[in-house]
Amino acid sequence: MEVDRPNRLLTIEDDPLVRKAMASYLESLGYSVHQAVDGTEGLKVFRQVRPALVLTDLRLPGTDGMEILSTIRAESPDTPVIIVSGMGTADDAIKALQLGAQDYVTKPITDMALLAHAVNRALEVAGLIRENRRYQSFLEEEIQKRTAELHQAQKLEAIGTLAGGIAHDFNNMLAAILGFTELALFKAKKGSEIEQNLVQVKSASTRAKELVLQILTFSRRSVTQRYPIQADLITKEVLKLLRATLPATVELSQNITSGQQMIIADPTELHQVITNLCTNAFHALKDEQGKITVGLAARTFTKHELKNHPDLPAGDYLQLSVSDNGCGIDNSALNKIFDPFYTTKEKGQGTGLGLSVVHGIVSECNGTIKVESKPGEDTTFTLLFPVVESPAEKRIEDESPPPGGNERILFVDDEKNLRLLAEQILTHLGYRVLCCSSGRDALREIMQDPNGFDLLITDQSMPLMPGTELIEKLQVINPELPVLLCTGHSSMIDEKKAPAMGTKGFLLKPIAVNTLAKAIRNILD
Repeated sequence: MEVDRPNRLLTIEDDPLVRKAMASYLESLGYSVHQAVDGTEGLKVFRQVRPALVLTDLRLPGTDGMEILSTIRAESPDTPVIIVSGMGTADDAIKALQLGAQDYVTKPITDMALLAHAVNRALEVAGLIRENRRYQSFLEEEIQKRTAELHQAQKLEAIGTLAGGIAHDFNNMLAAILGFTELALFKAKKGSEIEQNLVQVKSASTRAKELVLQILTFSRRSVTQRYPIQADLITKEVLKLLRATLPATVELSQNITSGQQMIIADPTELHQVITNLCTNAFHALKDEQGKITVGLAARTFTKHELKNHPDLPAGDYLQLSVSDNGCGIDNSALNKIFDPFYTTKEKGQGTGLGLSVVHGIVSECNGTIKVESKPGEDTTFTLLFPVVESPAEKRIEDESPPPGGNERILFVDDEKNLRLLAEQILTHLGYRVLCCSSGRDALREIMQDPNGFDLLITDQSMPLMPGTELIEKLQVINPELPVLLCTGHSSMIDEKKAPAMGTKGFLLKPIAVNTLAKAIRNILD
């Protein structure tokens, strides 16, 4: 069987004029088009040539378009199918999209550019999904391999080395996946299947990002930003995402009565804590059936009530609880569940890092965690976080459109796909952009026109000249040019050290479009 080629298409159409018109137009765009006159021949050609995309009529002799769609989805789920029909009804279109069609184009096609747009968009989405799956598989294999190595060495020290060794490369990969996905989401129709597919790509990439963050957090190499946050908003957000990923056989209920009380925490870390505890609860359910309950309430404790937690003062706390009615935990395991690398899961099903990371995060937030469980009975994790006064302005992430501008930006990164991504994002935001692949090229551009740029955005880890050296040399040429430093991971610099080296901003990859846009405006304004 031949490997899929991105420019190889298959059209299945019994009308010779329509078939030839589509083929001629698509070939003029550079595609290689195979043609079939009915469904039986179309499936035969499909299995022979393995096209990157199939366009099929709905009403065909013998095997019709719906059967073709179902067969292709079963045999090759990654191959996008576009229905092109002039006789179908609205119900047919809905059914086709439900069966997995990427698009539905009606005949007669008065503007062939619409067909080209549908084909290009379907291929782009399919490419993003395949790329994400490859990176996900690579990430999972690397994590498993590295974790196995950690068990043979000094565990805590080895995992720090792991974090430093893989975080930069993984975050660069994830930056490209997340960034291009967000760009595609800007253009996707709200509520469309394409938008839903892209949301799934983004969600999977975010889970991969959280795996890296988990290791970085455990090894204390991650950049955290703890400040007053409204915990109920983040808790509801996590539960909304979890509901979409858990099977329908699992009941996920919530009892959130905390109001607007604030705690000092990093939003990403709190998100990670709730996700880890709920994931463990799900794994404890027999046959993936049962109930998970998440509670968040404001409570006031006296010193006597906190006698088992001598480090905690009397006062107001937010109590976060995660319960399940699964298999429970036996006494021998209760004293070990927060130890690094300890796991009761089968080999290959867990690293033993999840609960140790949760324990570390809660401790860093001046809180505490306890677990109550018996074999065969309910299990409840209870976390306490000290309540703080609400600041005048809450730093809760919003969904407003990313701010833009018209300034000229010099972007430097040795990764080609990240340069392409940055150029598209910044141009989309209205900026004039020049991209360079190295610090030396960037210096050359600045020396030719010292006042020609309003902002320099540079990666840190680059061959020959890292970002910090570029910034140092820039101080001699144009010390007034502001710098935004980005990195996937670096042991040399972090958010606290960056300002002393001459930067106006610091971001850790992968970077969301909104985060980048706001950072740029904060510097330029």
